Amino acid sequence: MTAHVRTITFDCHEPYPLAQFWSAVLGYTDHPDNPNHPDDPEAWIVDPRGLSPALLFIPVPEPKTVKNRVHVDLQPDVGRDEMVERVQALGGSVVADHRRDDGSGWVVMADPEGNELCIERSAAERPEQRLPVEIHRPRFDARTADERSMLEAMLDWYRAGIVAKVEGVSQWHAAARPLASETSICGLVKHLTLVEGWFPYDFVGGPVDPTFAGIEWQADPDWEFRTARDEPIEDLVAAYVAACERSRAAVTGRDLDELGANPEGDPPFTLRYVYVHMIEETARHLGHLDLLRELLDGTTGE
Repeated sequence: MTAHVRTITFDCHEPYPLAQFWSAVLGYTDHPDNPNHPDDPEAWIVDPRGLSPALLFIPVPEPKTVKNRVHVDLQPDVGRDEMVERVQALGGSVVADHRRDDGSGWVVMADPEGNELCIERSAAERPEQRLPVEIHRPRFDARTADERSMLEAMLDWYRAGIVAKVEGVSQWHAAARPLASETSICGLVKHLTLVEGWFPYDFVGGPVDPTFAGIEWQADPDWEFRTARDEPIEDLVAAYVAACERSRAAVTGRDLDELGANPEGDPPFTLRYVYVHMIEETARHLGHLDLLRELLDGTTGE
């Protein structure tokens, strides 16, 4: 069982002005349940994107007398040096400069009450970090095809969108959970690998993908989301592509009106239903991936 950081609390002399400093540095806003005022005893600010912990500032009588044992490291959206100048203009000060001639390094700074923070390089200044891209893929164009061809083409178009949407994502962002649920990029890809089983397992009646065999789904309904975060995104994508290939092979030559084997004993369904359901399922989660990529690293596009 684990926990997540919900709020970081600062002991300070004057909560309101210190909260205003950090709001300006981080782009935070007042907590919706706590509109800050200079006369309030505490100040509470939040990340409007919901990606980072809230900051709470509470007054204490004791002055700061020793070095912080915990501090925050900031990766700015702008360049590191530009951010250092901005923090200084807001009332911060440089404690130690660790910038190197090759452009790497960081700067230790202090807020107006002496709490330390480090300004690191931005993502654009890190050659090892993948940068956001704009994704493009061909538009679906099977507008006059017969029913079977259109269903296959539409599903394959969305499948290709899944692979394209996760191209270039860092493992850090792929495993991140910016929402209240277990949802992550890794989890969505593994979930889509699971639901591809509608073709070879639910319809044809073949064996379950070994990855998902023996899972107690009632006891652990989010198993694929929970476990996916520990797996490399490249491996998850490869497993998804392989599952799609098995799906295509499983129903080659099958009629759309044919009833599925239905090993789970659900209400009867046809192959047509499976295609329609999988188009809906894949399209819905592609939309989730689209939002997660833009939220986490700025990647946009088809």
